[in-house]
Amino acid sequence: MKEYINQEDFFSQSDIKKNFDEKKDTILVIDDEIGPRESLRILFKYKYNVITAEDGEKGIEIVKNRKVDIIILDLRMPGKNGIETLAEIRKYNQNVPVIILTGYGDMETARKAMHYEVLEFMSKPFSITEMEEIVEKGIEKGKIKIETEKLKEELTFLKDTLIKRINEVENLAVIGQTSLEIIHEVNNLLAVIQGYTQLLSEEVNSKKITLKYLTIIEREIKRCKNIAKSILELAKKEQTSIEQVSLNELIENIIEFLKGSHLCKNINFLVKIPEYSVIVKSNYNHLHQAIFNIFLNCIQELTKEKEKEGIINVEISKTTDKVILYIRDNGKGIPPEIIEKTKEPFYTTKQEGTGLGLYLTTKIISKYGGRFEINSKINEGSEFRITFPLS
Repeated sequence: MKEYINQEDFFSQSDIKKNFDEKKDTILVIDDEIGPRESLRILFKYKYNVITAEDGEKGIEIVKNRKVDIIILDLRMPGKNGIETLAEIRKYNQNVPVIILTGYGDMETARKAMHYEVLEFMSKPFSITEMEEIVEKGIEKGKIKIETEKLKEELTFLKDTLIKRINEVENLAVIGQTSLEIIHEVNNLLAVIQGYTQLLSEEVNSKKITLKYLTIIEREIKRCKNIAKSILELAKKEQTSIEQVSLNELIENIIEFLKGSHLCKNINFLVKIPEYSVIVKSNYNHLHQAIFNIFLNCIQELTKEKEKEGIINVEISKTTDKVILYIRDNGKGIPPEIIEKTKEPFYTTKQEGTGLGLYLTTKIISKYGGRFEINSKINEGSEFRITFPLS
């Protein structure tokens, strides 16, 4: 059954002040042919707000003046064609997903379109089922991209605020070294979280996967904020709280966080930890930082060796009076003459390293009554061992 639409109805949909459900996502259809425009409007009008424009100029004006969640754009139009229209749209909105719709095959034009980050390139006549799936996927991807940009901005702001705060503190002689350590930790988190933001942009087919990544990122942002708080603790000379920390849970959280990131793409984790909870007296965030640095050190070494599979073994053992955590990798190993130097501040063999990672680990473990040791054999790998008194 055909649906009749008059000019008044068209403008009622285009008017941003009328007939819009702000709870719904918005589709913008730019096509000079009324048939495809109206087909798409009727197809999506019950689930989404649908705005239609009969040429590129009107479509650009709509993008400039209101938020749209996805654009379906005809490639061949009089005046501004699809590519020219898309190039103009990208000046005002870098993130909105765009589906290119065309009635003819032109791979060269398709390649030009992909330069502007096109979601899909579809031919007329289009499959209704396929169009519905692509639109749903595109809207979800667009939202995730916007959300991850916000997360990155928040993390960058946090880092800049930390640096500013450090520069404002008068007694740098007392807290300067620790401040550098804090910035080092924030940088580590930013690197890993950035990997997750990339994953979020790429993997939007499964809402379950998306939710998992968002949950992990949210948790690590909270850790960043806790790290920032430590600057204030230093300035106020407050005592760090000591708590009962489940070593099992901490290790599981770190591995879960790392396993899905791009950093660990070709690395396997072999974990052997007790089913019962192993408790140590420490500060959760500090201990997390210390152990996280060890994992990053292993990962950075293993990713250099692309010709073989990287393996990280993790084991927790307990005796009558102590708890021992082993983290072992199968990398190239550390030369004997520099093993102890790796625990010193600012010593690094990495081109972009700060030399603070394992130094900070040593300092934290020692602070809470533990012992940190490194054993390594060239071409066989390294073992990092943390020993704590049994809580």
